Amino acid sequence: MTPGMIISATVALGVLIFIHELGHFLVAKRLGVGVLKFSLGFGKRLWGFRLGETEYLLSAVPLGGYVKMVGEDPREVRVGPDGSATDAEGRPLDVAKSFAHKPVWGRALIILAGPVANFLLAVAIFWGLYVLLGRPIAEPVIGPPTEASPAAAAGLRARDRIRAVDGTPVRALEDIAAHLQQGRGAPVALTLERAGQTLTVRLTPVAKTVVTYAQPAQVGRATPGFPAEAAGLRRGDRILAVSGQPVETWPDLARIIHASPGRPVTLTVQRGEERLEIAVTPRLSRPPDNPEGREVGLIGIEPISDFIRKEVEVWDLGIGPAFERLNPVAALTEGVRRTAEVSVTVVWFLGKLLQGELPAKTIGGPIRIVQMAGEQAQQGFLYLVTFTAAISINLAILNLLPIPILDGGHLLFAAIEAVRGEPVSVRRREMAQKVGLVLLVGVMVFALYNDLFQVFSP
Repeated sequence: MTPGMIISATVALGVLIFIHELGHFLVAKRLGVGVLKFSLGFGKRLWGFRLGETEYLLSAVPLGGYVKMVGEDPREVRVGPDGSATDAEGRPLDVAKSFAHKPVWGRALIILAGPVANFLLAVAIFWGLYVLLGRPIAEPVIGPPTEASPAAAAGLRARDRIRAVDGTPVRALEDIAAHLQQGRGAPVALTLERAGQTLTVRLTPVAKTVVTYAQPAQVGRATPGFPAEAAGLRRGDRILAVSGQPVETWPDLARIIHASPGRPVTLTVQRGEERLEIAVTPRLSRPPDNPEGREVGLIGIEPISDFIRKEVEVWDLGIGPAFERLNPVAALTEGVRRTAEVSVTVVWFLGKLLQGELPAKTIGGPIRIVQMAGEQAQQGFLYLVTFTAAISINLAILNLLPIPILDGGHLLFAAIEAVRGEPVSVRRREMAQKVGLVLLVGVMVFALYNDLFQVFSP
């Protein structure tokens, strides 16, 4: 990892932590709770200043942050017979500012504010992107060609509509990508429409290396009633090539299959020690994960629940989708929808992980996050910002897990108190938090092991 990658990742993660703690801080202040410390990081104080009753800190261990509130730990509050209160060191304490003395709904709001702030950050990021840049247009209409790319050299312009590649009709830009990968650098002829005129332009793609995290081209399930089941594909079959075109990741496979509705293809399949050639014809269908989307070629297979990191060579013309700017209201609606969509994916991932359908090696830690953030930064600011929104959603959902020591665990205690009418005893909370701490540290150590194994594995 380069210094630039590390700096980009550190800034992105710092923003997420700051927003999370700011949520706790603002709601605590709004409800009259005193805040003693607002820290980015844990451990030794590196830098800070005091403003009013609050000390703002930058601490040595950049793996999170915290907001320390007055009376946050009920063990530190001593209430005398006259109703006066002191802290653990005997200093006078204003009960009105004590977190522990707020009603259960107020404490729950303060706890919930951190994850909610991360969700709102994701919505704000998507909203800003859709207002300032726009949403990608689904149709094969291109944006401004990349500088010094084959498309720019050939005179392609923003808003050109691609009708065909080498005479084959194009319904989406991914059809062109699939054709380029099949051609392995061979020149292509694009038929395009510009201002009512039809033009044909010949271009030679260039190779570039990209880093991708994707599922391997391996069958997890064959959907009943679809061509794959009829052709005899089974769970565990690894697809090596489609009609002679090598594939390694699920997106490689999907691009070719999606672009081949009604046209027979031959799958080279590794099944145990046996290598098979299986003929199958993709059926024109709507993807089950996007039933309102356009129809594509499908054979009815689902990937296995695994991910691989690969540096792959792709053939590129320097064209990307055109973007449609949205008005602020539409952008907000789309931002909320996109945030909900990513949230569902994260919950699905966690569910599969808990059910054992996802291998434990998919759990990543800080090294992997820094690495991925750095790689996104190398691809451009847009990629880094979008990645930051996704990580913000991850952070919100993980903090809502009902594990003592996380926000979700504190919310669970608050819910129990609301139902019972009395708080969970300090002793039981301490026991639960110790278990939660051991569990959390164990997961972090395992994630770090996975990170190091990925970094140093051949």
